[in-house]
Amino acid sequence: MKNIKYIPIIDELATFILNRARAYKKRRLLKNENIHSSVRIGNDCLIDKNVYIAQGTYIGGGGKLYAGVESKIEIGKYCAIGYNVHIKARSHDLKRPTSTGLIKHLRIEKDIKIGDFVWIGDNVFIKEGVSIASHAIIAANSVVVKNVNEKEIVGGVPAKHIRINNSLIDSY
Repeated sequence: MKNIKYIPIIDELATFILNRARAYKKRRLLKNENIHSSVRIGNDCLIDKNVYIAQGTYIGGGGKLYAGVESKIEIGKYCAIGYNVHIKARSHDLKRPTSTGLIKHLRIEKDIKIGDFVWIGDNVFIKEGVSIASHAIIAANSVVVKNVNEKEIVGGVPAKHIRINNSLIDSY
């Protein structure tokens, strides 16, 4: 077998194409009228149509925000959402969780509401129907299956109450 010579121009071309594709995807997401123009979205994020995001929020790369046909996701202003966060307002229904070629699976859909100034760590999963109040903090690698109160810090699998954040500075 012959030695294959490394050609750096191929790496440069591949990087250029990948960066252009990512930039196009971001521009398309930010044209969504439900997403405020100041929102910053990381690379490789997937965001459905029924997702509403207020000003100043940012989402790290790899995020997945899936709303249903009859459900929505609302995210408040100035939220910090980490990398690889999955927020899903839809799930499989246990009555028919899978489909065949002729019969479609059933879904459960429930709105998700996230307040203002919420901090969500990396690798968090938020289940359908959950409400997270303003100023809450979700620890990294958590699975949120029930509502989170204002200023509450939660973490774990499933996420449980850790404490109330009383150290907030009132002026923003």
